[in-house]
Amino acid sequence: MVYSHKLIMAEAYFYSILALLSFGALGVFHKLADTFHCRPGPVNALLYSWSLVFAAVILIVKPGSWSSPADVAILAIPFGVSASVAILAFQSGIRYGDISTSWLAINLSSSIPTIASILIYHEPVGWKRALALCLIPVSMGLLWKDKRDAEGRRA
Repeated sequence: MVYSHKLIMAEAYFYSILALLSFGALGVFHKLADTFHCRPGPVNALLYSWSLVFAAVILIVKPGSWSSPADVAILAIPFGVSASVAILAFQSGIRYGDISTSWLAINLSSSIPTIASILIYHEPVGWKRALALCLIPVSMGLLWKDKRDAEGRRA
């Protein structure tokens, strides 16, 4: 089946918007779980159970969407385990800080694969990406200062 360029772009925008909304909802639901004093383990299990359901629905609705080589499935396992550990650590650690600070730190962690892709795959670095990478230590410094100031106000 041949897709038109406009249809492919519309689908790409749809998935991008869906990812943004889902990622934002994920943060809200994590804070909600913390507010209700839910244990991180079951929250993590529920999160990954729903992701399995959504993936199954996509595979059923769009059968041709799983046309990747077996290597992709083999790589998906350690990535899924890493993501699960990260979410579990985030859910456990959120009790010790503000959701805004924790969520910002999670988002800043995307700099690690970005730097790895530059060093390993020699991806080109434009001025926007370079500026963003340079601002990450500034953001972390401001987070540290905010945390120190908040602890000073509590004392």
